[in-house]
Amino acid sequence: MKIGKETIIEAFLQLLHEKSFEELSVKEIIQKAGFSRSTFYLHFADKYELMEDVRRKLNGRFLSFYEKDFNEWGKPMTLHLCEHIFTFRSFYEYEFADTNAIQKLSNKLAAHLLLIFDDKDYAIFASYGTTGYLTFWVKDGFIMSPAEAAEKLLKIGLTNWTNRIGYEI
Repeated sequence: MKIGKETIIEAFLQLLHEKSFEELSVKEIIQKAGFSRSTFYLHFADKYELMEDVRRKLNGRFLSFYEKDFNEWGKPMTLHLCEHIFTFRSFYEYEFADTNAIQKLSNKLAAHLLLIFDDKDYAIFASYGTTGYLTFWVKDGFIMSPAEAAEKLLKIGLTNWTNRIGYEI
């Protein structure tokens, strides 16, 4: 059986498919969750705190895909990442409409990649490229499947750009 907080979060994410965050009320969230207002306020001060909790959890999951050895996943890490975004598309449609949220996530990803690759320039380029690509995928309404988006993202990440544009380093 799910606890109240998990059910409230699920109801919130379902409602984000139907309405914008700004239009949502606590009353609608608790009605969808089937809980009382006091149960909501036991876990969250308001809908903004709820959004921050969801953001922390989902962005944390997003970043966690970069913490494991690629061989541990059994399939490309980019596929796990795109499946995650597609599963929580209502959140990422909201999140990727906000340039500040995109920048914050890109900065967090750059910090993660810096720890992995120990190359600040690569970390910045890869993080902003990844979040930029994913943002366009989301804003285009997921016209590609998660598998197609993941394959293209992986291909871009593995491309030797010096050969493609005629430069030699």
